[in-house]
Amino acid sequence: MNQTRSILLATVATLSCNAVVAAELQVEVTDISTLTGAIMLAMYDSAEGFDDGAEPPVEAIRIEVDAATVSVVLQDLAEGEYAIKLYHDANDNGEMDQNMMGLPIEGYGFSGNGGRFGPPAFEEAVFEVREDTDNKVSIELR
Repeated sequence: MNQTRSILLATVATLSCNAVVAAELQVEVTDISTLTGAIMLAMYDSAEGFDDGAEPPVEAIRIEVDAATVSVVLQDLAEGEYAIKLYHDANDNGEMDQNMMGLPIEGYGFSGNGGRFGPPAFEEAVFEVREDTDNKVSIELR
């Protein structure tokens, strides 16, 4: 019985030491003018994904719009650097609508709130997520 207990305690101790550090991030989207559709959010952990689309996002979610400000909590994130891009799919057609000149006609935003004259680079939109802090990003919709 003591040997079984010792093995169980050693297993629990080993699992505790190998636990993956996971963090949460609260993302708040503000200045939503049309209360229809959804916010389509993509979060990246590299410039290759954020800038070029060469890598898929680490998180891609849809947030229903029901107020001028919406928020979501992303869980189980590894500590590190991330950047977010999003758009408001106001008519719920699954794409970011553009005018004849290719300019967006639906709201959009980026972490760091850059991108007034084109999308920012990863380095301009990057933020850090840490397990031991209150991680929050607020993005203004344009």
